[in-house]
Amino acid sequence: MREIEFRGKRIDNREWIYGNLMQFEDSATFIFADERKGASTLTYAHFIINNMHAIDEKTLGSCIGREDEDEKTIYENDIVQVVLEHWSMGYYQEVEYVGVVKYDTDICAYYLDLIKPPALSGETIPKEIDGIKITREDPEDFDTRFYFDASVDSAAMTVIGNIHENPELLEVAE
Repeated sequence: MREIEFRGKRIDNREWIYGNLMQFEDSATFIFADERKGASTLTYAHFIINNMHAIDEKTLGSCIGREDEDEKTIYENDIVQVVLEHWSMGYYQEVEYVGVVKYDTDICAYYLDLIKPPALSGETIPKEIDGIKITREDPEDFDTRFYFDASVDSAAMTVIGNIHENPELLEVAE
């Protein structure tokens, strides 16, 4: 079973905090950083007060349960690069996807909201093979979503930033 964890920037010092999400109807959103290991029940209330931090809700993101090639945990709103190998018609190609991690509530799945068309590298597939024309998709007609599935290995993923600390990475789309 995967651990569900959230992150957000603290309001008081703008540092990232990781832990359990706590939301109240009439106040701020908090993250409780549970770092205690075997604390007694007498110190539990004091511990909760000292480890519950108000966060900026715009920076809130949940862990997607995956890590990148450097074993860095991936969160919503991270900017991730995924490089997959394909053997299209016997030709080796790599396809690079770069996007922002988001959650699709309709199908309950995480995906990359692509910020640029997928980039191809490797061997060029010819325009025709044995007199048969090969049709390819136009790079301008790309699907703006790339869904994570079991076939996407951690070794293919790299966290290159997040939308809060690296907004310049989003300018690639413009």
